[in-house]
Amino acid sequence: MAEIQTMARRGSIAVHPVGDDLAEFTGIADFPAGWKAYGFRVPSRENIRISLHHSNKAWFRLIMVNRQGEQEKGMLQNLIPTGNPETTYTNPTDETRRVYVIVDDPGWMSSETNPFIMRITRSWGQGGKAEDSTPLASGIWAVK
Repeated sequence: MAEIQTMARRGSIAVHPVGDDLAEFTGIADFPAGWKAYGFRVPSRENIRISLHHSNKAWFRLIMVNRQGEQEKGMLQNLIPTGNPETTYTNPTDETRRVYVIVDDPGWMSSETNPFIMRITRSWGQGGKAEDSTPLASGIWAVK
């Protein structure tokens, strides 16, 4: 987290946008950092659950933050460890919110031959709500 905070103070952190049409994707953590960030849009009064699957999932951690890199109402339940790399967000506002999930892989367990799998469960489903065009590049985040 110290490296992420330092990068944010120097400018911005690269985030990979995830569209509303994806329910699953694979990825690997950046080397040597050991982490990667993904951006999601959550419509008003809806919720999202993101879980990570890998053969060594105990080595991973998911951290959800807002556009300023802080936790806010709707994501505070993620402070209680469940033993599984997963995170949830319930949007308590009347506007679409942007949330960012950092995949922390300190042991560099993910690789091209053994990537992690991210599964996304949305309360609004595909086609249920129109995708908002709110840019994910905001606050400390820059789209990669």
